[in-house]
Amino acid sequence: MRGAMICVSVMLAILQLWPMVFGRQASTFPSSEAAQIAPAERAKMVPAVAAGAMSAPVMTIKAVEKAPKTDCYKQYTDAFQKCSPGNGQCRMAAADLWDLCEATGFWPAP
Repeated sequence: MRGAMICVSVMLAILQLWPMVFGRQASTFPSSEAAQIAPAERAKMVPAVAAGAMSAPVMTIKAVEKAPKTDCYKQYTDAFQKCSPGNGQCRMAAADLWDLCEATGFWPAP
């Protein structure tokens, strides 16, 4: 068991350290100067935005109609009263349905 834990620890260390040691090569990543947008290119982008090219809405958003939220506690008390006094399983099922109703907003069908 000790050998397995050592093996797993070494594998995790290699997995975490590999990108740090071998992941950065100078040819892979551009320098910070090359990553910056040239001022001439930046000047080309500004008139397009100012002309209103991006002012048109991409999509319209419709209001979501919400169904009226059920009164979960009232549903729970009704289901709890239908259970016999010694039936713990029925009472736990009613409590589970109450919890589900509180989470979703709807009383599930029995």
